[in-house]
Amino acid sequence: MKDKIIKRIQNLTVEQQREVMAFLDSIPKDGLRGYSRLSARLAVDAVVDEKSRVMSDTRDISASGIYIKTDMKFKTGKSVHIAFSIPDHDIPLKLHGEITRIEKDGMAIRFNQVNPNFKKALDDALMKARGG
Repeated sequence: MKDKIIKRIQNLTVEQQREVMAFLDSIPKDGLRGYSRLSARLAVDAVVDEKSRVMSDTRDISASGIYIKTDMKFKTGKSVHIAFSIPDHDIPLKLHGEITRIEKDGMAIRFNQVNPNFKKALDDALMKARGG
């Protein structure tokens, strides 16, 4: 099976290989996500590739990424600057990320270069918001 998968991947274009990698990265390791995910509708302001502005809502969020609902179509791997607020925090969070997955109703973004202390604080806030 592994040889068959490798052969198929070798025959893909570089862009298709990136999409496969983004999909594989989105699969939880050991059946669990690294951080709690909160299904939440939060207002978000995002700028993709320094060009396109998206003002929308989230579908869900975790300390490692966010899903933004949008009809706009982008490519995986594009850079995104994101600003949003989380429950019980007055100051908006401003993060940088990368589009890892595109779906019919939006895009998944993985946060880049977020220090472990910040990820833990965000994870704790999300756990609190969901009553955990």
